[in-house]
Amino acid sequence: MPDKFDIDFSALPPKLQMQLWVLALDANTSKVNLAYKLGAFRSNFTYNYGGNLEASLGLRRFTAKLGVDPSSGSPDFGLAFRGFDFGASAGLSSKGVSLGLTYGSKLLPFPEELSKTFNSGAYGLQTMTGDIQAAPNNPLQWYRLHSDDVTAISKAVKAGQSIAESGEKKVGAGLRLSYSPTTGFMIYGGAQLRF
Repeated sequence: MPDKFDIDFSALPPKLQMQLWVLALDANTSKVNLAYKLGAFRSNFTYNYGGNLEASLGLRRFTAKLGVDPSSGSPDFGLAFRGFDFGASAGLSSKGVSLGLTYGSKLLPFPEELSKTFNSGAYGLQTMTGDIQAAPNNPLQWYRLHSDDVTAISKAVKAGQSIAESGEKKVGAGLRLSYSPTTGFMIYGGAQLRF
């Protein structure tokens, strides 16, 4: 889990480095992020629009993250230490559970997962644009009617962003276990090396 606000104070004298702290607010079209950094300690609180709330705490190379999706109440949890990244999530509405352990770069989504995510996002976008003429009459009702479509689009965008960010690290390996009533137990494993 990379630092969202990684500021390098190495040019300052050591005594001044210890006395500095950072409080930052970042807002754009996809999220709002509030970060605090004091020495080696850092914390973030993030709201991804149409998505989840996340809180993370980090100390040196260790980071812990806890998130929840307000629309479904589905929690997720993550730990990162020295290149290892552990994650757990539960889908309360789908009654599914997922555990994962990676080293290096996170594994890219498997083709089946990727096609489901992008197809549901495309269907959500098609549904919303097909009903766009109803939005000016009652925008809040229109948004409530299409909240599932917004969630599907957000997941597709997040998948695309994770694929774009995966180019930073070249080597990775991982193992994922998941369970859902429709698919049963599934185990995914893989390694990737990009040139």
